[in-house]
Amino acid sequence: ESAGTATFTVVLDSEPTADVTMGVSSSDVSEGTVNTASLVFTTGNWNTPQAVTVTGVDDAVDDGNQAYSIVLAAATSSDSNYSGINPTDMVVSNTDNDTKGITVSAISGTTTEAAGTATFTVVLDSEPTADVTMGVSSSDVGEGTVNTASLVFTSGNWNTPQTVTVTGVDDAVDDGNQAYSIVLAAAPSSDSN
Repeated sequence: ESAGTATFTVVLDSEPTADVTMGVSSSDVSEGTVNTASLVFTTGNWNTPQAVTVTGVDDAVDDGNQAYSIVLAAATSSDSNYSGINPTDMVVSNTDNDTKGITVSAISGTTTEAAGTATFTVVLDSEPTADVTMGVSSSDVGEGTVNTASLVFTSGNWNTPQTVTVTGVDDAVDDGNQAYSIVLAAAPSSDSN
């Protein structure tokens, strides 16, 4: 997925009496692409191997290594010896470079009883295949509150940090500085990652 490439070659076993053309394509262009749509062998180049370069595609999804095929179509030619011969497709694997996870930034600022605020951000580490929702709450609403009850990440916004603002609450009690937590609940999603 980091644009790594693999190559293989194709060559005819004997000289054709007419041009031999075969299509080249990827069975899954979201995982890998090829550098050419077809190979053409003539009486002048039939015994020169032609290279096909396969390039991995980064899909941003933690989906593991994905196998797919480079499809070599049946040859077309007016040479009856080659017309219709279907070469073996090549099986390749796109090595995944994504890791599931949730990144929470360090908190910035300090909450105070004078409505002082602090903020932090939350972002996913890889693109989900379904919406990811996580609850946000304060462990002590008598000391601090949050500006949102939940964060929702989709395939469209998964890599955009979402900000949580925490606001201090004035409890009118001389109780000193009070520690409390902002609780990020487990993230339910139909994406098993």
